[in-house]
Amino acid sequence: MPSRHHRRLLLALVLSMTPSATLAAAQGRPCDAPSPLGPSRDLYCLELVAAPGIAGASGRVELGHPGGPFTVAVAPDGRPRTRLVLSLAGLPSPAALGDYRTYVAWVAPPTMNSIVRLGPVGNGSSSLGTIDLEKFTFLVTAERGARVGEPTGRLVLRGQSPGTRLFPPDLLQFSIGSMGQPPRGGHHDHGGMHQDGAPPADSGGLGWTGVPMPRGLTMLPAEMALAPDASPWLPSADAPAARPRELVRLRSGDTLRLEAGLVRRTIDGRSLTMFAFNGQQPGPLIEVVRGAEVTVVLTNRLPLPTTIHWHGIRLDNPNDGTPDLTQPAVPPGGAFTYRLRFPDAGIYWYHPHVREDVQQELGLYGNLLVRPPDGSGYGPANREEVLMLDDLLVGDAGMVPLGRETPTHALMGRFGNRFLVNGEPGYRLSVRRGEVVRFFLTNAANARTLNLSFPGARMKVVASDVGSYQREAWVESVVILPTERYVVHVRFDRPGRVAL
Repeated sequence: MPSRHHRRLLLALVLSMTPSATLAAAQGRPCDAPSPLGPSRDLYCLELVAAPGIAGASGRVELGHPGGPFTVAVAPDGRPRTRLVLSLAGLPSPAALGDYRTYVAWVAPPTMNSIVRLGPVGNGSSSLGTIDLEKFTFLVTAERGARVGEPTGRLVLRGQSPGTRLFPPDLLQFSIGSMGQPPRGGHHDHGGMHQDGAPPADSGGLGWTGVPMPRGLTMLPAEMALAPDASPWLPSADAPAARPRELVRLRSGDTLRLEAGLVRRTIDGRSLTMFAFNGQQPGPLIEVVRGAEVTVVLTNRLPLPTTIHWHGIRLDNPNDGTPDLTQPAVPPGGAFTYRLRFPDAGIYWYHPHVREDVQQELGLYGNLLVRPPDGSGYGPANREEVLMLDDLLVGDAGMVPLGRETPTHALMGRFGNRFLVNGEPGYRLSVRRGEVVRFFLTNAANARTLNLSFPGARMKVVASDVGSYQREAWVESVVILPTERYVVHVRFDRPGRVAL
């Protein structure tokens, strides 16, 4: 049994070790190799990412907590205080990146509204002191001097604190872009940034372009440096000029042959290769009577596999047009027979269910109008117009490329900057004063929700996709999501021009 002297000595040794020191001895530092009692590297070791064009450089920031009486040190306003220790490796001489003499570390809120200079840094370890930001962005830039008050040079490394992970992923890119990061190669024109260098072997000579911008307005440089991880692709081949759609009335028992193929279009003076059914954009307007049963034979003349999905129609599963679920995709040169029945009156549409971001974007769609057998429905109107509404993404050099291997924006596609009505950028319709026009509206855009109005005319919503409303309503506008259909009556009481 230890003596009283030894017990006093042991007690003194235990008391001399504070709780934080005991934990530190057991756990190690945040950026050490993981251990059972070690701190979470995910939360306390911030790995830095090299900016585009910076090869071989790496870094990490150890996020420590200064000692304090309340376990977690806080500033007077309650924000947590964090001690930063920076480790860098692989940095080239600053002069190798341009007219620079040193590297400087910075920290700022994610919105970059105030930037704190932490000091000059280099390869190896640097203690950068303590900050009191709950969420922050960490930057290393190459600068012309160590005493600059804000970053004006080239971005080299960057990272975000764990507290920013619920932010939109593009926030850091936009924030850093505001600092003047040079774009990754390329040159700017009014159609966006074009990537320099040889295009991918299967890109057909195309290069990625950024979002088309109005003259005098540019995107932030970091956004312009982004490029999809896919080969840029557009169809190109000799093809006949697209024709306006035709009305095809089918009776029960009839057979319709639809051929998906290439067409040429001229939009804003640019010749574009696009897709169409039977050479028509949109595809044929198919009109049938409720209860009819028809056969449609699809022949694929596209360079891609395809199908036809009959959107909104209640039909037998094998005819739904979903590849690898209800049918195999129809290969180039192949054919498939659909047997359709129409149990409900309404306005529907047909389109592919293979790479909609490409095939639908290029115009492969059409409307289907199912009427009641007695011809009733929707109330009185002087005339009817069936409108397919779409948008197309076009830059100075023509259509912005699509991704060959994968969608580049979202699963179904992207926003466009050129509006199309029935495939045309300049839709016109002449009506008589006092006429009521029934518009069947379909939003065929891949991503864009439309808020449609006829300023100066009265509009009434009378139906949606599968039939008439019990109560019609006068409205200022109608909001149509992608794939949705509405039926509206518009009365033109005043002479003059009405914008759609």
